[in-house]
Amino acid sequence: MARENVPLIVTHVIARVLRNGVQTRLGKYRNWPDERLLISDPVALAEERTSKLRRIFDNAGRDAWDGPRLFREAMEKHGGIQLSQEKRLALAQPVTDLMWGELAAWLVSAELAERIDDVDAKLAATAQVFDEARHFYTLRDYLAAMHVPVPKIDPYMGVAVRRLLAARDLVVKLFAMQILAEGAAVAIFRFLIKNEVEPVLCELLPFFERDESRHVGFGVLYLPQVLRELPVRRLKRIRNTTWGIGDLFGATQLRNAQRYQALGCEPRDLIRSADKMLFELGEKIGPIPGTDLRFFNVNPTGDESYEKVLDVIAPAKDQEPSFWARRSKNVIDLGARVL
Repeated sequence: MARENVPLIVTHVIARVLRNGVQTRLGKYRNWPDERLLISDPVALAEERTSKLRRIFDNAGRDAWDGPRLFREAMEKHGGIQLSQEKRLALAQPVTDLMWGELAAWLVSAELAERIDDVDAKLAATAQVFDEARHFYTLRDYLAAMHVPVPKIDPYMGVAVRRLLAARDLVVKLFAMQILAEGAAVAIFRFLIKNEVEPVLCELLPFFERDESRHVGFGVLYLPQVLRELPVRRLKRIRNTTWGIGDLFGATQLRNAQRYQALGCEPRDLIRSADKMLFELGEKIGPIPGTDLRFFNVNPTGDESYEKVLDVIAPAKDQEPSFWARRSKNVIDLGARVL
């Protein structure tokens, strides 16, 4: 390096430093690091003060499981997936929808881990990132092992997931993912396990269910303190958006009803259990502060009108569909074609 070039090189270095300094002062990380994350006393030394959210993070590490190893062991134990071609095709659609749902949950939880300010909630979201990644690649392996054409994501499921991913409001993402999607996933996993739809899958799903239950717990613990700080107007917008996403998730399962029946399952049982879980979760979250408006439009399963509604949207296999049941199915099928 020529001695006479040193001042020029130093000038260029300083210019680059200043340019980067200006850019970071104007960017999204202009105030990083956030010194509100600092604490005055070590949390680890005060077990009684350790946040329940922090324990979710700790439990995630304790409960971590090896997806590829468990998948290989289950395949060896049961001699692969022992289903007829008809049942493989019936099962492929729900598994596909679940797989893409896990990918969406992976992306959303990564965003939550970045954007949430509360450190313990950030820890819980970070742990969830690893869980959702594991769920995605395990279901992807299972789907490949079925040796059937992989169906497209259900149109309603696709719209629901894209709407959730595109939402700018972080609270919408928290609500729709941690309560609505994760709660529905727990109900689906339990339904498939209870009906013993396929031995390999049923070896894996209890691990999924345990993880998803922890994710729901994250939402139940963290959301109420977030909601208390928001104006009613924004809460109503969040409620409306969440309702819309919930309707799409529900339509997805209604379209899977015949597939569940082909697998020897009663889809009405899934709808009841999902509605019961979401109603109970909604009760834990509570209404919009200062109103009696609930965040979920779910009727209690013990309500007198519940079974009548169920007869319309999901008539039993041995039940002659009513006029309104046929109309309901036609509307749902038409919507799927339009989407």
